[in-house]
Parts: sequence; C-alpha cells; structure tokens
Amino acid sequence: MTLVQRTEDVLSMVLVMGITGAGKSYFINKLAGGEVVRTGADLRSCTASCQAVPVNIGRTKVMLVDTPGFDDSGRTDSEILTDISRLLTAQYEAGVSLKGVIYLHRITDVRYQGSSLKALNIFKKICGELALKNVLLVTTRWNEVDEAIGASREKQLREDFWAYMLSNGSTMTRFHGTKDSAMVIASELMSKQTIVLKLQRELVDEGKPLQETAAGGFINENISELKTQYERELRDLDELRKQLQESDRTMKRKFQQDWAREQQMLRRVQEDQERLRRDIATEVRQEIAQKTKKRSGVQKMLPFLPTLLSIIGMFVGIPPGCSNLLTSWLSESDIGESASDFFSDL
Repeated sequence: MTLVQRTEDVLSMVLVMGITGAGKSYFINKLAGGEVVRTGADLRSCTASCQAVPVNIGRTKVMLVDTPGFDDSGRTDSEILTDISRLLTAQYEAGVSLKGVIYLHRITDVRYQGSSLKALNIFKKICGELALKNVLLVTTRWNEVDEAIGASREKQLREDFWAYMLSNGSTMTRFHGTKDSAMVIASELMSKQTIVLKLQRELVDEGKPLQETAAGGFINENISELKTQYERELRDLDELRKQLQESDRTMKRKFQQDWAREQQMLRRVQEDQERLRRDIATEVRQEIAQKTKKRSGVQKMLPFLPTLLSIIGMFVGIPPGCSNLLTSWLSESDIGESASDFFSDL
C-alpha cells in the first residue's frame, strides 16, 4: 500500500548505477545540461551517497538518482545498500514511478573481475529477473578505445557477462558522451511501464530485513567471510604475542599496531552485519509518518508534486545546482515561495 496513488504524469525516477569511474555523474550532468554533480578526473568516487537530480525528459519530470558504486573505497557495501534501500523504499511507499535503471560500464575495461564482478552480481540481485526489461546496459568512454577493440569487448559483454540480463529483456547501448546521446538513452525508459525491483518487493511487500533479501544476503556472505578471516588473524597475533620476548620492543610495537588494525577491521564488519539486520521498510514508514505529521496542516494544502518531492528529499541529497529547475517545477504547481521553503527544510 503506497502513501499516495501512483501517478506517472507527476514524477518519475530513474536510477543510474555502475562502479566508480563508469561515468554516472558525467552522464547525469549531460542530461542536466551543466555541472550539477561533481565528477572525478580519476577512479576515486565523487559520489559518497545517493543524489537526486531533477531533469525534464520530453514532457516527463524525472529524478535521476546518482548512486555510489559498490566498489567505493570510502564506504562499505552494506552502507551503500542501506542508503539505496531506504531511497527505494521511500520511492515505492510514496508512489513515485520508477521507470528503470541505467547501468554504466567502461568499455575501456578489459574484462569483469574482482570488485566490478561483485558489483554486477549485487546489481542483478537488487533488480531481480522481472525488472530486467527496464534495465539499460550502457557502455561508456568510447572515445578512449579503438573501435575494433571496443566492439570486441562489447561482443564479450553481450555473449558472457550481460547475456542473462539481455535474455530477460535488458537493452544494450552506447553512450557517446554528448547530451543528445544521454537524452536518447534516458528517453528509451520513458515509454516503459513502471517497475518494482526485487529488493523493493522483499523489503516492503514481504517485510524482510535487509540481510534476508537477495542483495543483502549476498553482501552478508562476503562480510561473514571477512569476519572469519579477521578473527583467525587475531588468534594468530595472540599466539605471536605469547611467544614474544619481553626485550623485543620493536616486535612488540609492530604487534600492537597489527592488533589494533585487525580489531578495527573486525569491528567494522560487525557493524556491517548489524546494519543488515535492520527492518528498512518499518524505519522509512515511521520517518515519513513523523515528518508528514509535523507538517500535516501544510501538507493538505500542497499539490501532489511538492508532496512527493518532500518525501524523496528526506532520503536523498539534492545538489545545490538543481534549485532553478526545482523552483520551476514547484511554480508550475502554483504554490510559490512557500513550497520552496517547505522543500528546503527537509
């Protein structure tokens, strides 16, 4: 049951996903027509948390969501999945139309391996088979490779790593780095029916904690392996401590540093496991109810669009450069300055 009736004509959402350096922020900036979100010159992540950028795609008002990559060096997979889960739960509860997901991949990458393969597996578990028909698999950075080499890698993606998704309705295309190219890609999703991702069904419809969802369970398995590894290494260090001579100060100092580091890593994976035990849907519903209760008098006076924006704004960052288009959207709803104040307070 959603808080408001789903109305695609009012507001739609598109997720933009992919590993760090795939070009998510760059793609969104091209659609937005300016440097709205920060982009990186190297492979370090510039997107620490989800950010929503308003754009007009044809006549459709769309919130493009720039998501952190699951290979982010500064945040753990459980932290990133929790952020995405909270936003998707709020979007589903509020009735905002999810048109699909754009998954970006660098054609400069020789092959899928390590963290990029892990991120792809998490992505597929977030979507689920039924939602794959609304997934666009987009290759980027074509200006950095020879056409023949790029075509060969594209063929491997089609026949190997992306074969399952393509066989279930996903579409594969190229992004050529221009606004026109970005608009053509995004417009393809506008004609599609609204989808519900597997993660949303698991969290909201089935009431599962994050660790019992397909994506959360996959991440939890990786965390459990790390936890076992750190516990084993701490036991080994403890054995070493017992063997150290009192006079061996250099070795004792190194031992203390290694012990502290391993303890810190163990605490972090324990926090990750605890995070995955959360009931995301209940948390989000309570937060929305509390916020809307505080503004119950104003909420009844506001048109539909500002209500949706106010709810989504609780769970995602809005870059400062988006204020002009948001103001335009709100003015179309005939609510004037009070609506801008209402939204900015969230």
